[in-house]
Amino acid sequence: MTSNFLREINWTTEQRHVVECLLTASARSSESAILLISYAQLWDSEILVRAIVESTIKTTYLLQSKSDFETRYQEYRHDLFQIGLLKDHSKTQELLNLISDNDAPSWRPLKDRLLSEAEINDISGKYPQSRRRSLETQWGFTGILGSFSRSNDEAFKILAGLSYSYSMSSHILHADHIGTSLPFEFDQRSPERRNAILMAYGSRLLSDILTCLKIRLFSGYRFSGLDLSPLEEVNNAIENLLSEFGNLYDDWLGMEYRSKT
Repeated sequence: MTSNFLREINWTTEQRHVVECLLTASARSSESAILLISYAQLWDSEILVRAIVESTIKTTYLLQSKSDFETRYQEYRHDLFQIGLLKDHSKTQELLNLISDNDAPSWRPLKDRLLSEAEINDISGKYPQSRRRSLETQWGFTGILGSFSRSNDEAFKILAGLSYSYSMSSHILHADHIGTSLPFEFDQRSPERRNAILMAYGSRLLSDILTCLKIRLFSGYRFSGLDLSPLEEVNNAIENLLSEFGNLYDDWLGMEYRSKT
């Protein structure tokens, strides 16, 4: 179904490639996250779900409207790419400065990442620090959700609901005390309580992954002007799949709070 809307849009080869890269990133991380869920590695899967959410909202932001597409495409593909090269240069140079034999052939791959002085001046001139900071904020998670909210685009107001899982993954990714203590606390519960919450947690992760899939498909179909009715088939298939897991959340809720009601 993804190929359907890609074929319908009169993009340049490069524009099509950029969108394909975003969609491929989402699909790749989704496959890896589902694999981790199947092995009950839920906390590590949470980090991958964060990547899926990131690629999904960037795809949605890029395809929100035809009138904004060219500007947002230039920002994502060219402006942020150049800014990223400049940041990578600084980090690479810091590492090489710590290495006494950085002229050794083994460091050639890193040295090839360095920019020339002319390239540094060119990028810095085009993108002063204030402009770099503004673009990175605009294309960050909070920035994009804020843009959706301000645009009054009813179709994407629901995306604000992704903030919870994104915030949770931040704790895991950054290994703050919330992120390190939660998995530990889960493991200390009785087997019955632990299994119930892990099953509910796993189903929530899977639901988030599939919700992101629906969002990407809707974004692409709406942008290309295609009939949205085929997406009902996707929605029904997802609902049927999730129903096979039963009421895992309700089961956990009843177990966790039955002694408190």
